Amino acid sequence: MSSTAGFLGAEALLRLALSPQTVAATLAVVLASVVIYLLDPIQRWRLRKIPGPPTKPLLGCLQQLRSLPLPLFLQSCAQTYGPVFKVAMGRKWVVVVANAEMQRQVGLKLRAHAVLDPDFMRGRMHTIIESNLFRASGETWRQLRAAWQPAFAPASLAGYLPLMTACAQQLAARLEAKAAAAAAAAATAGGGSGRSVSGGSVDMWRELGAMTLQVVGSTAYGVDFHAINEEDEQQRDGSNGSSSSSSSRSGGPAAVADDGYGRQLAAACGQVFRYSSAMHGSAYLRVAMLLPELRPLLVPLAHTLPDTNFTLLLQARGRLCNAVFQLIDSWKQQHIGAKGEVGDALHRSNGKADAAGADRDSAAGSARQSSSGAGVGGGGGLPGVAPGSFLDLMLGQRRQQAGSGRGGGGKKADAGGHQEHQEHAPLTDEQVAGQVQLFILAGYETTANALAFAVYCIATHPEAEAALLREVDEVLGGGGPGGGGGGQPLRLPAESDLPRLAYTEAVVNEALRLFPPAHLTSRLVPTTAAGGEPLTVGGYTIPPGTPVFLPMYIAHRDPAVWPRAEEFVPERFLPSAGPLYQSLQPHAGPAAAAGPQQQQHSAHAPFGYGSRMCIGYKFALQEAKVALATLYRTLTFRLEPGQQPIKIEASATMSPRGGLRVTPVLRRQHA
Repeated sequence: MSSTAGFLGAEALLRLALSPQTVAATLAVVLASVVIYLLDPIQRWRLRKIPGPPTKPLLGCLQQLRSLPLPLFLQSCAQTYGPVFKVAMGRKWVVVVANAEMQRQVGLKLRAHAVLDPDFMRGRMHTIIESNLFRASGETWRQLRAAWQPAFAPASLAGYLPLMTACAQQLAARLEAKAAAAAAAAATAGGGSGRSVSGGSVDMWRELGAMTLQVVGSTAYGVDFHAINEEDEQQRDGSNGSSSSSSSRSGGPAAVADDGYGRQLAAACGQVFRYSSAMHGSAYLRVAMLLPELRPLLVPLAHTLPDTNFTLLLQARGRLCNAVFQLIDSWKQQHIGAKGEVGDALHRSNGKADAAGADRDSAAGSARQSSSGAGVGGGGGLPGVAPGSFLDLMLGQRRQQAGSGRGGGGKKADAGGHQEHQEHAPLTDEQVAGQVQLFILAGYETTANALAFAVYCIATHPEAEAALLREVDEVLGGGGPGGGGGGQPLRLPAESDLPRLAYTEAVVNEALRLFPPAHLTSRLVPTTAAGGEPLTVGGYTIPPGTPVFLPMYIAHRDPAVWPRAEEFVPERFLPSAGPLYQSLQPHAGPAAAAGPQQQQHSAHAPFGYGSRMCIGYKFALQEAKVALATLYRTLTFRLEPGQQPIKIEASATMSPRGGLRVTPVLRRQHA
């Protein structure tokens, strides 16, 4: 009897659940949930007082970004909505601060980066990415920052100079050969009297990218990347793989012949840079950008059913992981094998990340397996870590910390604002690998973009080109077909020449003002759980947990700060105008009280603001300065038709859209 009653009760419940009223109510709840999810009313309400462009559900402002690069879109928004406004990147709302002085204040006050791009790696690769300096915060960030500092000390920068000079000269020789060959062909065909000694058109952006990749890759890994003249070297070397490294001959921090491993690492760096972005990468990345809540489901799905772009990304990251761990192991064997007590201390420090040796070996094997599919297996190829490379300096510092039983030095401000020294534990292998990969990926394309924009600006401003050539001739010799810059023979830049190349440096800084490759930086207003409070900027209150964009591209072109803001005027950055970058440091005071030139220098922030300012900016400036001086000793560059005005594209960095087509023109023949 009771079972019959139970059956009838269940049947009644089933009828009720399937009734039109219940189905309609369920559909209404689901529909309301979807609408609420798409419209995101809570976040809209929190930011309701901040103006901004119209958005669409789910897409936000992404549709506008299909027709306008991000820097130009944000610039148009600033002109319409003022210095503080909001935009929706998919379902992720960000507040944009466009005013130069407001940017500086926010950049100095907030220290954590807002990371919007999802990381789809797992296991050790995920650990490596998440442990790099850019993504770190708090004590971990201070530990990593201290570990980076020796690589950019004055002595280290001087040690990198021979490599930078050799790579720039290698590129110059390549372009000179193209110009000479084209001129010879034209003369043979009766094409002229030699008035114009020029070569065929080249994509200068790609050429400069090969040079910067060779510089930063060889500096980071201590392995010659062979990025310049790759095809010429392959034809010359044939199958013996015995080409010697120009950077090795120069005395820079690059290893000797590496059996083609450097070329494979160079290709891997390019693939990581391309396929890590939502624009060019996997479809999974784009879905995660639109629906960030689905990321926990998308990550395992991407690894189980990867598309082509995600497979390429996995293989490229596997190559880089495999290479750096091989080099770390090689360095340990070379430097620690005979010093048991230091080795024991170092292994103890690594034990925090490597719970057991078997786990470490398994993870390393996984990285090797990922890379082997792309042609980089575990069998040799790397000769070892070159002395003076970034990896060598970082491992050497770690060895000293482990041997002394002390951590790395760092500084932290106490409640009174005083700096007190802090000790940090030695870095783990994963942390070292994360810094090496960040060094190469952050320094490769950004410097190439900066140099390409500089070449464009020089080519479109004959008076600036003439001033640059006069300085280069005066400092490095030359001065015409017969040479003779003050009777001096033509030579490459040395360390003592760098302070004398003031106009060359001004050209670099003015190009960085107009076309900053890192066109924006970001900050995160700390969450309430992390002790954060609302941030007030320009009369608007930004709630905790909100990402903030600081687009330097807009601040660099503000006519209220910069006279002739849209013009290329290198003279504004000559030494007589005062020191650069100091007002962007954490200790800087208000810029508004300073004179107009100091206000301009406070607004010039191509490397970011405050303690999160790019730690390698001196490396990048030195590389760009050396490259321009070396190239313009013997060459100038003529823009191909259709290159002016230049068009830009922007994702993580800003670059010339479609590259930069130029014709190299020989200034003189030289020995």
